[in-house]
Amino acid sequence: MSHDLPDITAPDEHGGELPDELPPPTAEDIRPDSFVVTTGFLRAGDGPIRLPVAPAGTSYTAAEADAAARRFFDLLAGERQLDHDLEDPVEHVRSNGLLLLYSEGVGELFETHLVAMPDDVEMRWRELIAGGARDEAFGPLTLQERLDERQVEKNLVLGRRQRLVASVTGLVVAGVVLAGGWWAYQEFGIEPPRERGALQFEMSGEPAAVAALEGGPPVAEPALTAVLSETVAVRSGAGPVDDRVTTPPFAAFPYPPGSLVAALFQFAGAGHVVLVGPTGFADVACVRASVVTSGLRPLDTVTHGPCSDPVGREPAVGCAGPTALLLALDIPAGQVDLPEGGTGFADAVRVQLIVDSDDDYEVLTQRATIAVDPGSDIRIPRFGGAEGDDLLFDLGAGKVGTCTLTGELP
Repeated sequence: MSHDLPDITAPDEHGGELPDELPPPTAEDIRPDSFVVTTGFLRAGDGPIRLPVAPAGTSYTAAEADAAARRFFDLLAGERQLDHDLEDPVEHVRSNGLLLLYSEGVGELFETHLVAMPDDVEMRWRELIAGGARDEAFGPLTLQERLDERQVEKNLVLGRRQRLVASVTGLVVAGVVLAGGWWAYQEFGIEPPRERGALQFEMSGEPAAVAALEGGPPVAEPALTAVLSETVAVRSGAGPVDDRVTTPPFAAFPYPPGSLVAALFQFAGAGHVVLVGPTGFADVACVRASVVTSGLRPLDTVTHGPCSDPVGREPAVGCAGPTALLLALDIPAGQVDLPEGGTGFADAVRVQLIVDSDDDYEVLTQRATIAVDPGSDIRIPRFGGAEGDDLLFDLGAGKVGTCTLTGELP
Protein backbone atom coordinates (compact mmCIF):
# COMPACT_ATOMS: atom_id res chain seq x y z
CA MET A 1 0.00 0.00 0.00
CA SER A 2 1.07 3.63 -0.36
CA HIS A 3 2.52 5.58 2.60
CA ASP A 4 1.42 8.91 1.10
CA LEU A 5 -1.36 9.50 3.58
CA PRO A 6 -3.30 12.77 3.57
CA ASP A 7 -2.46 15.30 6.34
CA ILE A 8 -5.54 16.23 8.31
CA THR A 9 -6.42 17.26 11.87
CA ALA A 10 -9.90 15.72 12.12
CA PRO A 11 -11.09 12.30 10.96
CA ASP A 12 -14.00 13.45 8.84
CA GLU A 13 -15.32 11.65 5.85
CA HIS A 14 -13.07 13.36 3.30
CA GLY A 15 -9.97 14.35 5.32
CA GLY A 16 -8.44 17.83 5.12
CA GLU A 17 -6.66 20.53 7.06
CA LEU A 18 -7.67 22.94 9.77
CA PRO A 19 -8.03 26.57 8.57
CA ASP A 20 -5.30 29.00 9.52
CA GLU A 21 -7.62 30.80 11.91
CA LEU A 22 -10.13 29.15 14.23
CA PRO A 23 -13.03 30.80 16.04
CA PRO A 24 -12.50 31.28 19.81
CA PRO A 25 -13.27 28.00 21.64
CA THR A 26 -16.19 27.76 23.97
CA ALA A 27 -15.74 26.65 27.61
CA GLU A 28 -16.86 23.14 26.67
CA ASP A 29 -14.38 22.95 23.78
CA ILE A 30 -11.30 23.91 25.83
CA ARG A 31 -9.03 20.87 26.30
CA PRO A 32 -5.30 20.66 27.06
CA ASP A 33 -4.56 20.01 23.37
CA SER A 34 -6.37 23.18 22.26
CA PHE A 35 -3.68 25.46 23.74
CA VAL A 36 -0.58 26.53 21.87
CA VAL A 37 2.43 26.15 24.17
CA THR A 38 5.52 28.01 23.01
CA THR A 39 8.12 26.79 25.53
CA GLY A 40 9.16 23.50 27.14
CA PHE A 41 8.38 19.96 26.07
CA LEU A 42 4.81 20.81 25.08
CA ARG A 43 5.94 23.54 22.70
CA ALA A 44 3.78 23.20 19.57
CA GLY A 45 6.18 24.67 17.03
CA ASP A 46 5.63 27.44 14.53
CA GLY A 47 2.46 26.18 12.89
CA PRO A 48 -0.62 24.02 13.39
CA ILE A 49 -0.14 20.28 13.86
CA ARG A 50 -1.14 18.15 10.87
CA LEU A 51 -1.66 14.46 11.62
CA PRO A 52 -2.29 11.67 9.07
CA VAL A 53 -5.37 9.45 9.05
CA ALA A 54 -5.80 6.06 7.43
CA PRO A 55 -8.55 5.85 4.78
CA ALA A 56 -11.48 3.61 5.60
CA GLY A 57 -10.85 -0.03 4.65
CA THR A 58 -7.07 0.26 5.00
CA SER A 59 -5.28 -2.87 6.22
CA TYR A 60 -1.65 -2.70 7.38
CA THR A 61 1.00 -5.33 7.55
CA ALA A 62 3.10 -5.28 10.74
CA ALA A 63 5.84 -3.27 9.05
CA GLU A 64 3.33 -0.84 7.55
CA ALA A 65 1.64 -0.44 10.93
CA ASP A 66 4.98 0.41 12.57
CA ALA A 67 5.80 2.92 9.83
CA ALA A 68 2.37 4.59 10.02
CA ALA A 69 2.48 4.82 13.82
CA ARG A 70 6.05 6.19 13.82
CA ARG A 71 5.13 8.84 11.25
CA PHE A 72 1.97 9.76 13.24
CA PHE A 73 3.83 10.33 16.50
CA ASP A 74 6.80 12.02 14.80
CA LEU A 75 4.37 14.58 13.41
CA LEU A 76 2.62 14.79 16.78
CA ALA A 77 5.97 15.49 18.45
CA GLY A 78 6.70 18.26 16.00
CA GLU A 79 9.94 20.14 16.70
CA ARG A 80 10.37 18.78 20.22
CA GLN A 81 13.77 17.44 21.23
CA LEU A 82 13.41 13.73 22.04
CA ASP A 83 15.79 11.85 24.32
CA HIS A 84 15.54 8.51 22.50
CA ASP A 85 15.28 7.31 18.90
CA LEU A 86 14.15 3.69 19.07
CA GLU A 87 13.33 1.36 16.20
CA ASP A 88 10.23 -0.09 17.92
CA PRO A 89 7.59 2.67 17.64
CA VAL A 90 5.78 1.51 20.78
CA GLU A 91 8.96 1.73 22.87
CA HIS A 92 9.88 4.96 21.06
CA VAL A 93 6.60 6.57 22.18
CA ARG A 94 6.83 5.10 25.67
CA SER A 95 10.46 6.14 26.29
CA ASN A 96 9.99 9.69 25.02
CA GLY A 97 6.74 10.19 26.92
CA LEU A 98 4.83 11.16 23.79
CA LEU A 99 1.59 10.04 25.38
CA LEU A 100 1.75 13.34 27.19
CA LEU A 101 0.52 14.79 23.89
CA TYR A 102 -2.17 12.15 23.46
CA SER A 103 -5.61 13.73 23.84
CA GLU A 104 -9.13 12.82 22.89
CA GLY A 105 -8.80 14.51 19.51
CA VAL A 106 -5.45 12.86 18.80
CA GLY A 107 -6.96 9.55 19.85
CA GLU A 108 -9.74 9.86 17.29
CA LEU A 109 -7.17 10.35 14.53
CA PHE A 110 -4.91 7.51 15.70
CA GLU A 111 -7.94 5.20 15.95
CA THR A 112 -8.08 5.14 12.12
CA HIS A 113 -4.63 3.55 12.16
CA LEU A 114 -5.33 1.20 15.06
CA VAL A 115 -8.24 -0.50 13.29
CA ALA A 116 -6.02 -1.08 10.25
CA MET A 117 -3.22 -2.77 12.21
CA PRO A 118 -2.69 -6.53 12.74
CA ASP A 119 -4.30 -7.74 15.95
CA ASP A 120 -1.06 -8.23 17.93
CA VAL A 121 0.30 -4.81 16.95
CA GLU A 122 -3.04 -3.16 17.70
CA MET A 123 -3.10 -4.84 21.13
CA ARG A 124 0.35 -3.46 22.03
CA TRP A 125 -0.71 0.07 21.15
CA ARG A 126 -4.01 -0.18 22.99
CA GLU A 127 -2.26 -1.51 26.13
CA LEU A 128 0.17 1.42 25.99
CA ILE A 129 -2.61 3.96 25.48
CA ALA A 130 -4.76 2.36 28.20
CA GLY A 131 -1.97 2.60 30.76
CA GLY A 132 0.29 -0.39 30.21
CA ALA A 133 3.29 1.60 31.39
CA ARG A 134 3.53 2.59 35.04
CA ASP A 135 3.67 6.29 34.16
CA GLU A 136 0.35 6.09 32.31
CA ALA A 137 -1.46 3.80 34.80
CA PHE A 138 -3.90 6.58 35.67
CA GLY A 139 -3.81 8.54 32.45
CA PRO A 140 -1.14 10.73 30.86
CA LEU A 141 1.17 12.50 33.32
CA THR A 142 1.62 16.21 33.27
CA LEU A 143 5.06 17.65 32.68
CA GLN A 144 5.36 18.65 36.35
CA GLU A 145 4.46 15.09 37.41
CA ARG A 146 7.24 13.72 35.23
CA LEU A 147 9.71 16.23 36.63
CA ASP A 148 8.65 15.31 40.20
CA GLU A 149 8.72 11.55 39.60
CA ARG A 150 12.14 11.07 41.20
CA GLN A 151 11.03 12.96 44.30
CA VAL A 152 7.86 10.86 44.40
CA GLU A 153 9.99 7.71 44.36
CA LYS A 154 12.05 9.04 47.26
CA ASN A 155 8.89 9.85 49.16
CA LEU A 156 7.54 6.35 48.54
CA VAL A 157 10.75 4.78 49.86
CA LEU A 158 10.64 7.10 52.88
CA GLY A 159 7.00 6.21 53.43
CA ARG A 160 7.76 2.48 53.32
CA ARG A 161 10.55 2.98 55.86
CA GLN A 162 8.26 4.99 58.10
CA ARG A 163 5.58 2.30 57.89
CA LEU A 164 8.18 -0.36 58.73
CA VAL A 165 9.40 1.64 61.73
CA ALA A 166 5.81 2.24 62.81
CA SER A 167 5.01 -1.47 62.48
CA VAL A 168 8.05 -2.51 64.50
CA THR A 169 7.29 0.14 67.11
CA GLY A 170 3.69 -1.05 67.25
CA LEU A 171 4.79 -4.64 67.77
CA VAL A 172 7.19 -3.61 70.52
CA VAL A 173 4.53 -1.52 72.23
CA ALA A 174 2.00 -4.34 71.90
CA GLY A 175 4.52 -6.78 73.38
CA VAL A 176 5.21 -4.45 76.30
CA VAL A 177 1.48 -3.96 76.89
CA LEU A 178 0.84 -7.71 76.78
CA ALA A 179 3.77 -8.43 79.09
CA GLY A 180 2.62 -5.71 81.47
CA GLY A 181 -0.93 -7.01 81.37
CA TRP A 182 0.23 -10.56 82.07
CA TRP A 183 2.40 -9.37 84.96
CA ALA A 184 -0.48 -7.33 86.38
CA TYR A 185 -2.78 -10.33 86.05
CA GLN A 186 -0.27 -12.54 87.82
CA GLU A 187 0.24 -9.98 90.57
CA PHE A 188 -3.23 -8.56 91.01
CA GLY A 189 -5.55 -10.78 88.98
CA ILE A 190 -8.24 -12.89 90.52
CA GLU A 191 -6.77 -16.26 91.39
CA PRO A 192 -8.93 -19.38 91.33
CA PRO A 193 -9.88 -20.52 94.83
CA ARG A 194 -7.42 -22.96 96.40
CA GLU A 195 -8.55 -26.36 97.55
CA ARG A 196 -5.42 -27.64 99.33
CA GLY A 197 -2.36 -26.47 101.20
CA ALA A 198 1.16 -26.46 99.86
CA LEU A 199 2.18 -29.34 102.15
CA GLN A 200 0.69 -32.57 100.84
CA PHE A 201 1.15 -36.23 101.73
CA GLU A 202 1.41 -39.38 99.71
CA MET A 203 -2.07 -40.91 99.93
CA SER A 204 -2.52 -43.47 102.69
CA GLY A 205 -5.83 -44.84 103.90
CA GLU A 206 -4.61 -47.37 106.46
CA PRO A 207 -5.05 -47.00 110.22
CA ALA A 208 -2.06 -45.44 112.00
CA ALA A 209 -0.81 -48.75 113.42
CA VAL A 210 -0.83 -50.32 109.96
CA ALA A 211 0.49 -47.26 108.15
CA ALA A 212 3.42 -47.07 110.55
CA LEU A 213 4.74 -50.32 109.17
CA GLU A 214 4.53 -49.28 105.50
CA GLY A 215 6.85 -47.11 103.43
CA GLY A 216 10.34 -48.51 103.90
CA PRO A 217 13.35 -46.59 105.28
CA PRO A 218 13.21 -42.78 105.35
CA VAL A 219 14.44 -40.92 102.26
CA ALA A 220 14.44 -37.14 102.65
CA GLU A 221 12.98 -34.74 100.04
CA PRO A 222 15.52 -31.89 99.57
CA ALA A 223 12.73 -29.35 98.98
CA LEU A 224 11.30 -30.23 102.39
CA THR A 225 14.62 -29.94 104.22
CA ALA A 226 16.00 -26.79 105.92
CA VAL A 227 19.00 -25.83 108.08
CA LEU A 228 18.39 -23.87 111.29
CA SER A 229 20.79 -21.05 110.44
CA GLU A 230 18.65 -17.91 110.85
CA THR A 231 19.22 -16.23 114.23
CA VAL A 232 16.78 -13.87 115.96
CA ALA A 233 17.83 -12.02 119.11
CA VAL A 234 16.07 -9.30 121.10
CA ARG A 235 17.85 -7.89 124.15
CA SER A 236 16.00 -7.64 127.44
CA GLY A 237 14.90 -4.23 128.64
CA ALA A 238 12.46 -1.42 127.98
CA GLY A 239 11.84 0.43 124.73
CA PRO A 240 10.61 -0.55 121.29
CA VAL A 241 11.43 -4.07 120.19
CA ASP A 242 12.93 -2.85 116.93
CA ASP A 243 15.50 -0.88 118.87
CA ARG A 244 16.52 -3.97 120.85
CA VAL A 245 17.01 -6.35 117.94
CA THR A 246 20.66 -7.42 117.81
CA THR A 247 23.04 -9.97 116.29
CA PRO A 248 24.04 -12.41 119.01
CA PRO A 249 27.46 -14.08 119.27
CA PHE A 250 27.62 -17.79 118.49
CA ALA A 251 28.62 -18.42 122.11
CA ALA A 252 25.10 -17.38 123.18
CA PHE A 253 23.73 -20.62 121.68
CA PRO A 254 24.29 -24.17 122.93
CA TYR A 255 25.09 -25.15 119.32
CA PRO A 256 26.41 -22.90 116.52
CA PRO A 257 23.85 -21.83 113.88
CA GLY A 258 23.57 -24.51 111.20
CA SER A 259 24.21 -27.39 113.57
CA LEU A 260 20.59 -28.59 113.42
CA VAL A 261 18.71 -29.64 110.26
CA ALA A 262 14.96 -30.31 109.95
CA ALA A 263 12.94 -32.28 107.40
CA LEU A 264 9.31 -33.31 106.94
CA PHE A 265 8.14 -36.93 106.76
CA GLN A 266 4.92 -38.91 106.79
CA PHE A 267 4.79 -41.66 109.42
CA ALA A 268 1.82 -43.67 110.68
CA GLY A 269 -0.46 -41.68 108.35
CA ALA A 270 0.46 -38.29 109.89
CA GLY A 271 2.95 -35.49 109.42
CA HIS A 272 6.21 -35.46 111.35
CA VAL A 273 9.27 -33.24 111.55
CA VAL A 274 12.64 -34.85 112.22
CA LEU A 275 15.57 -32.87 113.65
CA VAL A 276 19.12 -34.07 113.16
CA GLY A 277 21.90 -32.51 115.27
CA PRO A 278 24.89 -33.03 117.53
CA THR A 279 24.96 -36.02 119.86
CA GLY A 280 22.67 -35.54 122.84
CA PHE A 281 20.91 -32.42 121.57
CA ALA A 282 17.46 -34.06 121.90
CA ASP A 283 17.86 -34.29 125.68
CA VAL A 284 19.01 -30.71 126.34
CA ALA A 285 17.55 -28.56 123.55
CA CYS A 286 14.23 -26.73 123.65
CA VAL A 287 12.71 -27.11 120.17
CA ARG A 288 9.46 -25.81 118.78
CA ALA A 289 7.72 -26.59 115.47
CA SER A 290 4.70 -24.80 114.03
CA VAL A 291 2.52 -25.54 111.00
CA VAL A 292 1.76 -22.09 109.55
CA THR A 293 -0.16 -20.42 106.74
CA SER A 294 1.49 -18.34 104.03
CA GLY A 295 1.05 -15.38 106.40
CA LEU A 296 2.82 -17.31 109.22
CA ARG A 297 -0.39 -17.74 111.19
CA PRO A 298 0.15 -20.94 113.30
CA LEU A 299 -2.29 -23.79 112.75
CA ASP A 300 -0.55 -26.25 115.08
CA THR A 301 2.42 -25.73 117.44
CA VAL A 302 4.37 -28.30 119.45
CA THR A 303 7.23 -27.79 121.95
CA HIS A 304 9.65 -30.42 123.18
CA GLY A 305 12.52 -30.38 125.65
CA PRO A 306 13.45 -28.35 128.73
CA CYS A 307 11.60 -25.14 127.86
CA SER A 308 10.86 -22.54 130.60
CA ASP A 309 7.85 -21.23 128.68
CA PRO A 310 6.38 -24.02 126.50
CA VAL A 311 4.06 -22.89 123.72
CA GLY A 312 1.49 -25.15 122.10
CA ARG A 313 1.15 -28.80 122.91
CA GLU A 314 3.49 -31.65 123.77
CA PRO A 315 3.96 -33.80 120.66
CA ALA A 316 4.09 -37.53 120.21
CA VAL A 317 7.73 -38.55 119.87
CA GLY A 318 7.84 -41.22 117.21
CA CYS A 319 11.60 -41.76 117.18
CA ALA A 320 14.26 -40.70 119.68
CA GLY A 321 18.01 -41.13 119.65
CA PRO A 322 21.33 -39.47 120.30
CA THR A 323 21.37 -37.51 117.00
CA ALA A 324 17.75 -37.54 115.70
CA LEU A 325 14.35 -36.61 117.09
CA LEU A 326 10.98 -37.26 115.34
CA LEU A 327 7.99 -35.14 116.45
CA ALA A 328 4.38 -35.53 115.26
CA LEU A 329 2.61 -32.53 113.70
CA ASP A 330 -0.96 -31.92 112.61
CA ILE A 331 -0.62 -30.87 108.95
CA PRO A 332 -4.11 -30.44 107.47
CA ALA A 333 -4.38 -31.17 103.74
CA GLY A 334 -7.27 -28.82 102.96
CA GLN A 335 -8.71 -25.49 104.04
CA VAL A 336 -8.81 -24.67 107.76
CA ASP A 337 -11.35 -22.35 109.42
CA LEU A 338 -9.54 -19.92 111.74
CA PRO A 339 -11.02 -19.08 115.16
CA GLU A 340 -10.65 -15.36 114.54
CA GLY A 341 -12.45 -15.69 111.22
CA GLY A 342 -11.36 -16.48 107.71
CA THR A 343 -9.56 -19.52 106.44
CA GLY A 344 -6.02 -20.72 105.91
CA PHE A 345 -3.91 -23.53 104.46
CA ALA A 346 -0.91 -25.44 105.74
CA ASP A 347 1.77 -23.89 103.55
CA ALA A 348 4.93 -24.13 105.70
CA VAL A 349 6.52 -25.47 108.88
CA ARG A 350 8.72 -23.25 111.08
CA VAL A 351 11.24 -25.01 113.34
CA GLN A 352 13.12 -23.25 116.16
CA LEU A 353 15.89 -24.00 118.62
CA ILE A 354 14.98 -21.80 121.59
CA VAL A 355 17.38 -20.47 124.21
CA ASP A 356 15.28 -19.19 127.15
CA SER A 357 17.79 -19.43 129.98
CA ASP A 358 19.81 -16.29 129.18
CA ASP A 359 18.55 -13.23 131.10
CA ASP A 360 20.35 -10.90 128.66
CA TYR A 361 17.88 -11.77 125.89
CA GLU A 362 14.13 -11.55 125.70
CA VAL A 363 14.19 -13.67 122.52
CA LEU A 364 17.08 -15.84 121.36
CA THR A 365 16.44 -18.49 118.69
CA GLN A 366 17.77 -20.29 115.67
CA ARG A 367 15.12 -20.75 112.98
CA ALA A 368 14.33 -22.44 109.66
CA THR A 369 11.22 -22.44 107.47
CA ILE A 370 10.25 -25.40 105.29
CA ALA A 371 7.97 -24.24 102.46
CA VAL A 372 7.12 -25.19 98.88
CA ASP A 373 5.07 -23.58 96.12
CA PRO A 374 1.35 -24.38 96.47
CA GLY A 375 1.25 -25.26 92.79
CA SER A 376 4.05 -27.81 92.99
CA ASP A 377 3.57 -31.57 92.99
CA ILE A 378 6.03 -32.19 95.85
CA ARG A 379 4.74 -34.70 98.40
CA ILE A 380 5.94 -35.32 101.95
CA PRO A 381 7.86 -38.63 101.74
CA ARG A 382 6.60 -41.63 103.65
CA PHE A 383 8.54 -44.18 105.69
CA GLY A 384 7.63 -47.02 108.02
CA GLY A 385 8.97 -49.37 110.64
CA ALA A 386 8.10 -51.35 113.77
CA GLU A 387 8.65 -50.34 117.38
CA GLY A 388 12.28 -50.82 118.33
CA ASP A 389 13.62 -50.41 114.78
CA ASP A 390 16.73 -48.26 114.49
CA LEU A 391 16.39 -45.69 111.70
CA LEU A 392 18.96 -43.59 109.92
CA PHE A 393 17.98 -40.12 108.63
CA ASP A 394 20.35 -38.74 105.99
CA LEU A 395 19.35 -35.12 105.34
CA GLY A 396 22.25 -34.30 103.02
CA ALA A 397 25.41 -32.21 103.39
CA GLY A 398 26.76 -34.74 105.91
CA LYS A 399 23.85 -34.29 108.30
CA VAL A 400 23.01 -37.85 109.38
CA GLY A 401 21.12 -38.84 112.54
CA THR A 402 19.95 -42.08 114.13
CA CYS A 403 17.08 -42.88 116.46
CA THR A 404 14.88 -45.78 117.59
CA LEU A 405 11.14 -46.00 116.89
CA THR A 406 9.29 -45.64 120.21
CA GLY A 407 5.96 -47.05 119.15
CA GLU A 408 4.24 -43.77 120.13
CA LEU A 409 1.76 -42.96 117.40
CA PRO A 410 0.08 -39.59 116.73
